[in-house]
Amino acid sequence: MDIRRLDHVSLRIADLARSRAFYEGLLAQRTAARPDLGFPGAWYDVAGAQVHLIQREGSMEGIDPAGPHFAVQVESLPAVKQELEARGIPYLAFGDAQLWIHDPDGNVVELCESRRG
Repeated sequence: MDIRRLDHVSLRIADLARSRAFYEGLLAQRTAARPDLGFPGAWYDVAGAQVHLIQREGSMEGIDPAGPHFAVQVESLPAVKQELEARGIPYLAFGDAQLWIHDPDGNVVELCESRRG
């Protein structure tokens, strides 16, 4: 698997206003563009990667893409899918831009292709 760079880290938060005060006030981070994902959150550009804050209660069964995770960019998502399938590693995919897997300890790892030009 050809990993290119760290893309983002996602953190689950309880209170968006409180977290924004911390990240924008204390840490002086500037927000990045974020699509409407159906739940509150904020994205920040940090040293060439991003921090994604996700305000959401509960979790999904199995692999939870809205839970805490980190994401790495890969060269070819179709090649990664082939490798995962060949190794019998389950994954969760939404569309063609990213997928999620568990590491051996149950932590969520997102594999994605570059969304930047």
